[in-house]
Amino acid sequence: MALLRRDSLVTGQLLRLVLLHTAWEVGSGQVRYSLPEESKHATFVGRLAQDLGLEVSELLPRMFRMVSKGRGDYFEVNLQSGVLFVKSPVDREEVCGQSPLCAIDLEVIVDKPLRIFHVEVEIQDINDNAPVFPVNEQNLGIAESLTLPGSRFPLEGAFDADIGTNSLLTYKLSPSEHFTLDVTTNDDQIKSAEVELKKSLDREETPVYRLLLTATDGGKPELTGTVQLMITVLDVNDNAPVFNQSV
Repeated sequence: MALLRRDSLVTGQLLRLVLLHTAWEVGSGQVRYSLPEESKHATFVGRLAQDLGLEVSELLPRMFRMVSKGRGDYFEVNLQSGVLFVKSPVDREEVCGQSPLCAIDLEVIVDKPLRIFHVEVEIQDINDNAPVFPVNEQNLGIAESLTLPGSRFPLEGAFDADIGTNSLLTYKLSPSEHFTLDVTTNDDQIKSAEVELKKSLDREETPVYRLLLTATDGGKPELTGTVQLMITVLDVNDNAPVFNQSV
C-alpha cells in the first residue's frame, strides 16, 4: 500500500514537471534583429515589446528585465517605449573575430506569469579595417646575372580583419622595368603574391631597387595598405680585372 502511494506521488510530480515544461515552451519566443557593427549609442534596433507581443504599459508591473548571454552589455530597452537600442558600439572583430556569423544573444524575462523570450541581434560587418602587412619593409636579395628571367620570389601578404568581400585583397606593384607581380588564388580564395624577374640584373649598373606593394580590399569605399620592397642585387664574380691601359 505504501509502495502504491509513493508511486502515485512520483507520477504526480513528473506530471507537474511535464506540464510546467510545456507551459515554459509555449510561453517562450524568439526575435531576431540585424545591426551594422560600430552603430552609435542610442541607435534604434527594434520595437522589442511590440515584437514580443507585450504591452508597453505592463513592462514595469511584470518586472521586465533583459540579460546578455556572455557577449557584453551592448543593448538596452526603454521601458517607456519598449524600444531596443544600442547602449555601446559593438566591434564585430573584437566580439567574434573571423567567425562568418556574429550574433549577440539576449534573454528577456517577465513575471506574472513567468515568460522567457530569446532575442538574437546579428552584427553585420562593415569595412572598418584596412589591409595590414606584417612589416613596414620587406627585403629581398637577388644575385645578379646568375638569376634568370622568370625566377619568382614569394612575398609576405597582407591581413584584413574584416570578413567576406570586405577582406578580399588585390595586390599591385609599382611599375618596374625589371620586376612584375604574379598573384595566385588557392581553393580558400586566399591570394599569395610573388615578384617575378623580367630582365637580368647588373649590380654594377643598379645595386638596389625600391618598389611599393599595395594591397586593396573589396569594401566600399576601398581601404588600402602598403609595404616597401627593397631588392638588393647581390654581387657575383662576373667582371674580369681590367687594366687602364693595354701597354
